[in-house]
Formats: sequence, structure tokens, C-alpha cells
Amino acid sequence: MQTAAFQGKKGGNADGDKVPAQPRPSSDPVQVPTWVHRAIMSLYILLALTFLFLIILSILILLKNSEMSRELLSLKRELWNASSAAQECREEQKKGWTVILQNFTKVQGGHEKLKTVPAEVNQINKNTQKILELLGRNTSTATPE
Repeated sequence: MQTAAFQGKKGGNADGDKVPAQPRPSSDPVQVPTWVHRAIMSLYILLALTFLFLIILSILILLKNSEMSRELLSLKRELWNASSAAQECREEQKKGWTVILQNFTKVQGGHEKLKTVPAEVNQINKNTQKILELLGRNTSTATPE
């Protein structure tokens, strides 16, 4: 069976039908179409624009990083100030509770003393009665003279 290129021919190979077995000699310069040059140049320009975009993007990221660092430092100072204020309040509260506890202890001591007051009053009343009785005896013994 013959291919479509050889269908119109009859039989064997003629000298005019021979296909060269070797490629063109290397002395012939190969012509590259101009669109290939344009496409390569476009790719180079696209690559350069991509690098430029990456540089700009890197600069923007560095600027944003710097801004965020400043904000973080500001927040750190505010947190330090709030922490210091809370510590001062805690210390003042501790001092206040110490004073309250001391006063409470004094009140408890006074309460304990007040518990003994009725017994002491009773003792004073008994002593007063004894003195009055002794005085009453002394006055009754001293009047007959």
C-alpha cells in the first residue's frame, strides 16, 4: 500500500521523487520568525515587571511590619503601665486589709474585755456592799459613845 503522496505515481522510485536523507548543511543560516523574538522580549519584560512587583511588595511588607512593630511597642508600654497601676492598687488594698485586720483584732480584744466587765461590776458591787456594811457597823458602834 502506498501513501497519499505516492498514489499518483506508478511503481518504483524515480530520481525526481527522492527525498534528501540528510538535513540541510549547517552553513545555511536558519531563519527564526520575528514573532519568536517578540514573544521572548515580551517574556523578558514580563519577568522584569514581576521582579519590580516583588520589590514593591517587599517594600510594602517592610513598611507594614515597621508600623506593626511601633504599635506593638505602644501596646507593650500601655500594658506595662496598666500592670504597674494594678500592682500599686493591689499593694494599697493589702495595706488597707492589714489596717482593717489590726482594727478587728483590737475590737475582738475589747470585746473580750467587755465580757469580763459584768463580773468585775459584780465584784465592785460586792466590795461596795462590804464597805457599806463595814461603814454601817462603824457608824453604829461609834454613835453610842
